[in-house]
Amino acid sequence: MSKFKTVTRSELRKDAWGKVTGEAHYTDDIPLADLLHGGLLRSPHHHARIGAIDVSSALQVDGVVAVLTADDIPGEKTFGPILQDRPVLAFDVVRHLGEPVVLVLAKDRRVVEVAIKAIEIEFEVLPSVLNAIEALAPDSPKVHPDGNLLSEYDIGRGDIESGFSSADVILEESFHLPRISPAYLEPETAAAEWQDDDSLKVWVSSQQPFMDRDTISQVLDMPVDRIHVHGATIGGAFGGKEDAGLPVLAAFGAWATKRAVRLVNTREESIQAHPKRHAGVVTCKLGAKNDGTLVALSINAHMDTGAYASYGPAVGGVLTEIAPGPYRTPNVRVLTRVVYTNGPFSGAMRGFGAPQAAFAIESMVDMMAARLEIDSIELRRMNAWRKGDHTPTGVLLLQEPSIGACLDEVKKAMADLESVSPSAGKICGVGFALLVQAMGLGYGLPDDVTNRIEWLPNGQVRLDVGTPDLGQGTITVAAQMAAEALGTEYDDVEVAGLDTSTSPNGGVSCASRMTYMVGNASLLAVDHAIASLLDQASRDLDQPVEKLNYRGGKVYVGMDDPEGISASEFINRAAEEGRVLAGEGTYSFPYPPEITPKDLPIGMPHVMFGYGAHVARVEVDPDFGTVDVKEIVAIHDVGRAINPVGVEGQIEGGVAMGVGYAIQEEVKLKDDGTWTDSFTEYLLPTTLDTPKITPVILEHPEPSGPFGARGVAEMSLTPVAPAIVNAVADATGKRITSLPIKPELLIDQQNTWVNTS
Repeated sequence: MSKFKTVTRSELRKDAWGKVTGEAHYTDDIPLADLLHGGLLRSPHHHARIGAIDVSSALQVDGVVAVLTADDIPGEKTFGPILQDRPVLAFDVVRHLGEPVVLVLAKDRRVVEVAIKAIEIEFEVLPSVLNAIEALAPDSPKVHPDGNLLSEYDIGRGDIESGFSSADVILEESFHLPRISPAYLEPETAAAEWQDDDSLKVWVSSQQPFMDRDTISQVLDMPVDRIHVHGATIGGAFGGKEDAGLPVLAAFGAWATKRAVRLVNTREESIQAHPKRHAGVVTCKLGAKNDGTLVALSINAHMDTGAYASYGPAVGGVLTEIAPGPYRTPNVRVLTRVVYTNGPFSGAMRGFGAPQAAFAIESMVDMMAARLEIDSIELRRMNAWRKGDHTPTGVLLLQEPSIGACLDEVKKAMADLESVSPSAGKICGVGFALLVQAMGLGYGLPDDVTNRIEWLPNGQVRLDVGTPDLGQGTITVAAQMAAEALGTEYDDVEVAGLDTSTSPNGGVSCASRMTYMVGNASLLAVDHAIASLLDQASRDLDQPVEKLNYRGGKVYVGMDDPEGISASEFINRAAEEGRVLAGEGTYSFPYPPEITPKDLPIGMPHVMFGYGAHVARVEVDPDFGTVDVKEIVAIHDVGRAINPVGVEGQIEGGVAMGVGYAIQEEVKLKDDGTWTDSFTEYLLPTTLDTPKITPVILEHPEPSGPFGARGVAEMSLTPVAPAIVNAVADATGKRITSLPIKPELLIDQQNTWVNTS
């Protein structure tokens, strides 16, 4: 029987009722008076110089209120989460297809479309580059004046040359990675309304409302305290709403017209012009002894960040750290280049570089096991990280990684799945992949979450979480942990809406750290809220605070008090005196000095990791080369499952996304020079494509985690593609090195199997 009251129980989500009844307000649902609709004229070219812009005809269209260009922006004309290299509206040059150039505001969306067509722009088409490796050539067109190399990471341990000299077997392979769209149900959207007091209200579907506020302040040259950003219900994000430009454009439109403005991207606009998962090439060279000991690993990665930096430098840093996998290789070198191209810009997406890294390293380790004729489970077990090891960035592992426990579950799952007979006419294969995923934003970056607890007159509490819930259940687990710490019921915790003018700053929702960070901040807030209650009780009862204690919604005087006094009595007394009893807690991600190297680029290293493994069973059609993923056993050590059904939901969603990454999804260049831009061409897994998913939840508590919890969201996607690819290799003998898996890669012109193992 659980020792917890609400933690570890599958409580009903706080936002469930509103979503299933339609009461929840997404940004496009916010009722606004005298509303103007916004639309964007976007670049028809990958790269071009902007000449004259003639908006006179557009202004004559009946119903048009304003037509705005970069010249109308009162403050900073560029923005970005790491580098301010992305124009609010393009000026001088457009650098990718679909880049916004002109903002049109009108009383009707149809009028907006007519006006956009009436705008005339002189473009001088410039040479473009759409491949990261080609972009580094000396004669390549420059995307930005300073060149196309955005960032470079070069880390290593040991002596890579002597390591390869000592190897008995050396394998080398390049892995090609596609550009992926987050493909959330709700496209990017934002609304803004100018207020009579010359302030601005903005509603966002965003992972970082406080950063949106600060960016709007810079672009409009307005004081921060006059900008109030509200977090609306979010219809999915997956990283793609960490760097969305529509909040800035909506605010700009409202400032210019002194009206309410709303912008909603079409699906085509969303795919063209908002963050993607990075495409790229990862080349690996792996050396091992005949007994399976890994001795050397060299990795050279080129990541295509597209036209603007977004979170590209940070993604490159995480990939660099994760690329060697959770393996004790003594001689390692990883060189990662993040490169500008004229492609759609890439940034944060679920996994943040780890899915690309896992595809490469987990394929290489499987290939090495096959070459050495060593069981792939045992090869990983003998080389896996252990307590006391150092990661390739030099981080000392103080706790024993749960890799061994994960591999024990892999062994059971492999045996079960290998016993299943394939469907008629199909060939079956089973494979697996380990995962290691970094948590937190990385050393040297501000990584704090602040939550507030306020006592309500009825003795319940209001929890103010300063970080948006993207649909993953953050506010639910925060409420569970707060209720557990208070000793009250889950239903006694009310969660406030996010408003930058009243909510504490919880930072950005990302990096598999929200349960960990929000939970710890909630526990600190509870401690301070209880202290405020006891301070009030001390005055009301004329007793020293030291004699009072709080348990389960009551205040007790001394240890022998059998009854206690309801907290509501003191809360109401405080209210009569004009005081609110509350507590606020800020938690900062820990980077213990004794294990954290200080000589790495900012954002490195990460010091906390999640572990797991996925086992996949696939069936391959030998006539057509199609791959059907039948079942995935998803093994995850979450530390503590605060809300088990929520954990299972995260795992199931991550697996579905991983299946798409492996066999279907790709934003690719079409024959007409445009990018894939609709769901008729960009193929997502449906329910018919989603395999049977069996979550296996392990709980090895994280000592610093709230009730032992760690994260899971990104981790559920990271190992899916390599597990599927390894299963395909088991079925066919063919090693896939390019995603998504295409049927033509599995059969030759004679429609016979190609076996390269």
